[in-house]
Amino acid sequence: MKKQFQFWLEAVQMKWVVTAIVIYFAFTGSSLQVLILPESQRYDEAVLRQNQLAETYIDLVSLDIEMAIENLNIQLIELDSLEQVFKSRLLQSTRVNAIFPVIDRFCTTSLLKVITLEPMNKFRNIGKEYQSHLIRLSIIGRFPDFLGFLDLLEKHSEWILIDDLVLKPLKRKDYARYDLTISVLVPQEGKK
Repeated sequence: MKKQFQFWLEAVQMKWVVTAIVIYFAFTGSSLQVLILPESQRYDEAVLRQNQLAETYIDLVSLDIEMAIENLNIQLIELDSLEQVFKSRLLQSTRVNAIFPVIDRFCTTSLLKVITLEPMNKFRNIGKEYQSHLIRLSIIGRFPDFLGFLDLLEKHSEWILIDDLVLKPLKRKDYARYDLTISVLVPQEGKK
């Protein structure tokens, strides 16, 4: 009987050990299913979302940078073309007096009488590369003819700019005297 009792005792103890093991694994498995796995899945989803946001941010930043670079390149091209236009309109001759025949021809074409056309022997530096040389011009004529003269000046291939204009009406109807200070742009000495 003692053997039988010991057998039952060992069986019951073994039963409790097995039961404890089963309960332990059941509890661990259920806590894994209920508590840990959902949190782990949420963590994985959050990491995935964070990575997607980081990629989207990088894409947006790279697009903005690429777009900014493209816009800057377009602006550089425009500025280069404007610089070429500006330089092409500089007085081609090294002598400022070379523009006098052009101005005289414009006055004649516009039916204006030239009273004075002379250099003022003054210049202003424009930046480090250019100069503006001043010319005095006095002409007499009708206002519509003067407007034609201004149109010819504006359409000329070289810069001929009006710095100052004084209009003095004359006694003769529709005629006036126009005293102008004109400037022409040239490269500075030694910068050509």
